[in-house]
Amino acid sequence: MPLWKIYHSADAFTTQEEKDAVARGATEFYVSKGLPSFYVHVIFFPIANENKFTGGTSQSRFVIIELAHIARNWDGDQKRATVIKDSIDRVMRPFTIDKGIHLEYAVLEGPAALWRIDGIDPPEAFGPDEQEQAEVNRKILHDKYGA
Repeated sequence: MPLWKIYHSADAFTTQEEKDAVARGATEFYVSKGLPSFYVHVIFFPIANENKFTGGTSQSRFVIIELAHIARNWDGDQKRATVIKDSIDRVMRPFTIDKGIHLEYAVLEGPAALWRIDGIDPPEAFGPDEQEQAEVNRKILHDKYGA
């Protein structure tokens, strides 16, 4: 599960179209890497300027993203890390850096073995010895979410 928690100043995303574009861009990236679209979550959290500080000073015009990667991990591969960061930049740059809005993010990883969707372990949570159960669960999830 990729989960993008986007904390932002109130002026960072002013239209639904901007939020839709970010959510689509994030989803398209993960789908291009083989994940079903229903694994991808993007949540926007507007933050009042008086509630955001950097270095002890109030900061306006910002986007801070906490990305949780559970479905797939980068496994220390620097090339993969660069692809991930470049892809995040491509999605976010038109709405942040290009508009003079500060962008910062961190990708946090967790073990897929501790992830469930509606009581079902997604296939990626299984190792090679458990492929049969992974296939059963993949079909259940596919039938339920159609992706």
